[in-house]
Amino acid sequence: MKRTQFNNFIIGLALSIGLFPSCGDKPSDNAYKEQARYFAADESLSPVIDEELDIFNMKNKRDSIYPLYINEQEAIEKLMNREILLVFTTRALTPQEENFLKEQQYKPRCIPLAYDALALIVNKANPDSLMTVENFRKIMAGEITTWKELNPDSKLGKIKVAFDNPKSGTLRFVVDSIMKDKKVKTDGNVKAVMTSAEVVEYVENHENAIGVVGSIWLNDQRDTTNLIYNRTIKVMRVSKAAEATRANSYTPDQYNIAYAYYPFIRTLYAICIDPRSTGVPRAFSNFCWLPNPGQLIFFNAGLFPARADYSVRDVVID
Repeated sequence: MKRTQFNNFIIGLALSIGLFPSCGDKPSDNAYKEQARYFAADESLSPVIDEELDIFNMKNKRDSIYPLYINEQEAIEKLMNREILLVFTTRALTPQEENFLKEQQYKPRCIPLAYDALALIVNKANPDSLMTVENFRKIMAGEITTWKELNPDSKLGKIKVAFDNPKSGTLRFVVDSIMKDKKVKTDGNVKAVMTSAEVVEYVENHENAIGVVGSIWLNDQRDTTNLIYNRTIKVMRVSKAAEATRANSYTPDQYNIAYAYYPFIRTLYAICIDPRSTGVPRAFSNFCWLPNPGQLIFFNAGLFPARADYSVRDVVID
């Protein structure tokens, strides 16, 4: 996946001014306990990471580890500062980040765990349910601003795009992997509403909105915002073609992720710098990587596991 120049600039600046504390020594027992007490994850990943953690705690009679659900940028910053030893993100470390950690005598392990996708959701009252990659790119760039430009018969007015957080992995993926040479225009039609649940709520209450959420949220049966069962929301079908038709457009379900029919697919990573082979952060990251139950949990949550070989079914989300 392409890395943004912004990320490299921030890390380079931090290194040059000494923002990240330098410590070549291994942490003491007390310092290690504090580092190993929590892990961080992008908030958009919380439904499936919670499921992994619940089963991990049930199966392992040992000290637990607690989640910090924050934005992806803050999670990476905590890792680089060695405040924590494990993060779950939708991007790998940059070479600069990896080299910095190695200089501090940590050995980062970046483990691909599963594949999910960015889902585009709209209000049930919106008659439009098809989107091309190029049109979404133009919407994010501010080149398409009204529904009438997509559908001459539409009466919905201006398009409002809702994201979870301006520092989340969701918006970063759009910038890095979708926009190409275009820039996101954030001063008009793009709105950051802080959490995935709030994105769903915003789309529920605004007929002219497009919400951008991780496909994990399509299958979270423990949450009332579960989009499969939410009758006021529908999931758009997205096409790589120049013109979207129902035949060439796909929803972000497991089958379309597995066979790469859906265009907005991303990788979920565990990044672990736990220096102890028996540490809980390392044990939890390994648990998520093992075929059973870690990878099976991702599979049952509607993601496509990175390691395990599971048969997927073509399930229509409509």
